[in-house]
Amino acid sequence: MPRCYLLACAVSSSLDQTSNNVSLFQLVEQVNVAPDAPRPGSGQLPVEIHAYFQVDHQELGADWELRYVLVSPTGLETSSEIFRHRVVTPRFRTRTLGLPIPPVNGHYVIAVDFRRHGEESFRRDPLTWPVSFVEVRREPTVTH
Repeated sequence: MPRCYLLACAVSSSLDQTSNNVSLFQLVEQVNVAPDAPRPGSGQLPVEIHAYFQVDHQELGADWELRYVLVSPTGLETSSEIFRHRVVTPRFRTRTLGLPIPPVNGHYVIAVDFRRHGEESFRRDPLTWPVSFVEVRREPTVTH
């Protein structure tokens, strides 16, 4: 079963093609929301979710499905679409563009759910990333 060893949300990233190392830029732990701000048409924020996994050798070649879920302390959950990955190495990493926007502001964690392709139910990895959606009022700019 895959085990997530890194989960992060960032504005952008860069992959060094020589070393195969990844740099994450502007890690996101809080999203400031203006009062009465319209939701993006996609229902997602244009940020990247990075998840790195390890799998056992007997699981190589298997197809896995994963989704990201925003989970509030009250139990409210908002899920992303489901993504399918074929695992061919003992470690694999994913970069997904788009964080689902929850229906209400508040404190959440991003969790990752996964299942083997064809299975009915998802399993949730214990690793999470905190993110808060906070309403902030913009103060008028002083011009004098």
